[in-house]
Amino acid sequence: MVRRLILLFFLFFTVITQAQLAPREITIGILPGGDPEVAKRGYLEIAKALQTELQIPVNVYLSKNYSGLIEAMKTKKVDFAFFTAMTYVFAEKEAGAKVLLKKVWNEPFYYSIILSKKKSGIKTVEGLKNKRFGFVDEKSTSGYLYPKVLMKKKKVEPKETKFSGSHSQSIVWLDQGEVDAVAVFSDDKEGKGSAYVKYSKSPQPVQQVRVLWVSDPIPNDPFCVRQDFYDQYPKLTHNLMFALIDVVDKLKSSSKDVKETVGAQGFIPATQRQYDPVREMVKELDLHL
Repeated sequence: MVRRLILLFFLFFTVITQAQLAPREITIGILPGGDPEVAKRGYLEIAKALQTELQIPVNVYLSKNYSGLIEAMKTKKVDFAFFTAMTYVFAEKEAGAKVLLKKVWNEPFYYSIILSKKKSGIKTVEGLKNKRFGFVDEKSTSGYLYPKVLMKKKKVEPKETKFSGSHSQSIVWLDQGEVDAVAVFSDDKEGKGSAYVKYSKSPQPVQQVRVLWVSDPIPNDPFCVRQDFYDQYPKLTHNLMFALIDVVDKLKSSSKDVKETVGAQGFIPATQRQYDPVREMVKELDLHL
């Protein structure tokens, strides 16, 4: 009788413990960088595959801007999120974000690049004075922060600046002539893997634009988890990390939406220290969320 009671207690304790090691569901936050509908379809495919791997419901939370995504993590509406390098630094302070992975293209970093159409006649950054300029978002590392610092140093003040909200929309503005130049991301220094090449519908896009400036290397966009979620579910977090690497690798070859949504070769493990240069810049410029 005593042995049976001990066995029942052990089984009950095991069930309770296992329940505590897995949440009822997981929510991943994203901010579409290209076509919102394509991003939605792509991330839903990824979520569905992760759900199969982890045997836990996986939801996707689409945010309208970087601040909204940080707030969603802060208020625990999302457990994981895809951030930019700079947004991650703010999310780390405001929402306890912990970096897990980072995107990788040909190299584990990317660049900020300023482009103008060749027919505009603009050939240098100094030539942006009294011109119309398109940024992405005030929290965008490549689409605002790095080029803004450059303009301050060179004392270049465009006649008009406005924010598109996404790299793809900045490219639309440039093609439609709504702005004379834009700041967007590029996978390489030459601009052959820039946002213009990825999103422009112009024939032979590389030949359509002129590279006015390229930044120093920037750490690639990280995939993060809430620190308190990680503390409570460390094993699940690690399982999701490596499941995401495998899932994206598999889906990219069979899904056009996933390939365009991820926009990179895949993901590799990352560390907090790799983003120290971004933290230092935020501190030096006294930037705030």
